[in-house]
Order: sequence, then C-alpha cells, then structure tokens
Amino acid sequence: MNIKISGSITILKDSKTVFDFISNLEHDKLWRKEVNYTNVSGGSILNSIATEDSFLSKRVPSHILNLQCIELVENKLVAYQTLPDSKFFLKSIRKVESVSQNETRVLYSIEFDKGIVKHGLGFALPDFIINLAAKADMKKYLSKLKSIMEISIA
Repeated sequence: MNIKISGSITILKDSKTVFDFISNLEHDKLWRKEVNYTNVSGGSILNSIATEDSFLSKRVPSHILNLQCIELVENKLVAYQTLPDSKFFLKSIRKVESVSQNETRVLYSIEFDKGIVKHGLGFALPDFIINLAAKADMKKYLSKLKSIMEISIA
C-alpha cells in the first residue's frame, strides 16, 4: 500500500522562475531535508534519469533512488517516478499555477511505498503515523521552498 500526500503554497515569484527551480531535482537538496544530493543525466527533462541520494535514518544514511521524468508540461507540471525495477515505488508531481504576474501557486504531491519507512527504521509503523509525519514534512518542504524562492532567488 502506498502513502499519498499533497500540499500547496503561494510563492511571490513568477511561475516560470518557480517551475524552472522545482522541475530541476538537483535543487531538491535545498528544500527537502532528507536529500543528500541528486544527479540528473540526459539532455532534456523529459525521460531524464535522476539519481537521488537520501538520508532515511542513522540506519540508512544513504539510500539511492533512480527517478525518471514521466510527464512534462512546460512551465506547468513535471512528474517523476521510480524506475520499474526499483525496490520501492515513489512518484512526485510538481505543478505551478500563475496567480498573478509575480505570484505562483505550487502544488506538490508525493506517493510512496510505505515499505521504505520500514527499510529506514528497521520496523514498520502504522499508516496513520506515516501519514502524520509525511504531512508535517510536506509543510516544512513547502515553507522552505517559499523562503528560498522569495529570499534567495533573484
């Protein structure tokens, strides 16, 4: 069974700037606390392969995940998903909607195999606890993204 979490936030930047930032997985380490680094191979975003190294726990400080861009609507939506042979499923969808010339709504959805939590911790957690933790993380991610985009990115 997979866990599905979504969140949204409004960022005071134009939609192209926001999309360019969130569609590049190499930036994730700046706003997603568990990401150690991400390397993207391939020329264009669509069909590119991203290798993400994440800190799951002290037990698993370096978990490698390979993601492929499976959908791209330029300056609107990008979706990444684990490769079919991956041990754990993960899908990330990032959408932007222009609210005004310099205001953008970001919608971020993630679906993941709850087995990755057991892998990281060494034991299973009830779904409601995983959901609570993932929702709390989502709020932190989006808040950090907003801060980075509004303060750091010119």
